[in-house]
Amino acid sequence: MEIDLLERFNTWWHTGKVREEMLPGYKRRIFYDVQKYLKLRQAMLIYGLRRVGKSTLLYQLIDETLRATRPEMVLYFSFDERQYDLNDVLDTYQKMVLHSTFDSIPDMIYIFLDEVQKIDDWESKIKVIYDLYPNVKFVLSGSASIALRKAAKESLAGRIFDFVMDPLSFAEFLEMRGIETDKIRENPRMWGRKMLPLFTRYLEYGTFPELVNIDDSEIASRYINDNVLEKIIYKDLPESFGIGDVALLKSLTDMITKNPGMLVDYASIAKDLGKDQRTIANYFEYLEFGMIIRLVFNFRGSAVASRRKLKKVYLQTPNMAFASGEHTDVLLPKMYENAVSSATKAKFFYRNSFEVDFILSDRDGITGIEVKSTGIDAHQLIKLKKKYGKKVKKLVLLTESTKEKHGEIEIIPLWEYCLLQDH
Repeated sequence: MEIDLLERFNTWWHTGKVREEMLPGYKRRIFYDVQKYLKLRQAMLIYGLRRVGKSTLLYQLIDETLRATRPEMVLYFSFDERQYDLNDVLDTYQKMVLHSTFDSIPDMIYIFLDEVQKIDDWESKIKVIYDLYPNVKFVLSGSASIALRKAAKESLAGRIFDFVMDPLSFAEFLEMRGIETDKIRENPRMWGRKMLPLFTRYLEYGTFPELVNIDDSEIASRYINDNVLEKIIYKDLPESFGIGDVALLKSLTDMITKNPGMLVDYASIAKDLGKDQRTIANYFEYLEFGMIIRLVFNFRGSAVASRRKLKKVYLQTPNMAFASGEHTDVLLPKMYENAVSSATKAKFFYRNSFEVDFILSDRDGITGIEVKSTGIDAHQLIKLKKKYGKKVKKLVLLTESTKEKHGEIEIIPLWEYCLLQDH
């Protein structure tokens, strides 16, 4: 490998610092979660959807690292656009920059690798280097979820910490726009009129950092389609799985972006599209791997029973629904529901003679959540309480703007609930 390529990525070898344009002033919450692990021996894996800021986070962590070590002790390389051999990258770094081998250097060496899932058998290669050289610290990022995390857990057990980098929360969106969220939390009622249009803007195209201060919806829609959805559908997933029917992948994505929260019946979808049911199930797994969708299961008290029932599918961010081209007024109720799915990471809903949008379950009991874009209707929550009795610890009805309490049911504006999830 030519040293010029490494130098283009690692300008701090000459300047001593990360270029200013790579370091936005705002640091997301995950920065502070990850920062404290930098001094530990274990590798770190940061994974998430495309364009949520993983590369920016790596540069911020590099900037932090450069405060405590010599510039040449920090290597960054991205595998996003072309496949390079990891050993070739590391050999060139040792020969041309360190002028020594890893085991001959007493200092800690920090290696930041972006889009690590593009490296063939990446986990085995990292494991070998990790075990051979205790002074090498890996910080890795990737744009996929299930297989990436599974590979890390299986091959690098005890050697790695993993972190998920979500799209921007509503609080982060506001803070990036210069709004102090602590003041809003102190007195939410006072801020309702100002928050509603900002929350709608957030739902449309505010979960991606590069779109926070863009106010052109056409540009935003094109950004999400070109840089997120199509990159995953036409590039990431075919490269990862050798997918032959990309048109089917696109058709399923279009179906979901126009109807987030839809019930998933593989047999029915297969019949409508003229495909095999198993193929449809596999393609949903691919979309989940690419972090376009997340599945929510029908609550039955046990994981096995829940997985046997029909599931719902939501988008990783409601912004993907906005990018579908459907009118916002039509999509808004579904985007509200999707926003709760994203904010709570709810694994369950309830559907059996009556339906509750989301069920949060832990050892202390269950919380039922209903989302209403218009009106106040708590009948489904009341039925949930009658069915599960003392197991129900909380009932929440989310509306556009109402805040009050009806017996055990808390009625909260949706924007306020989403804001409080990130506190």
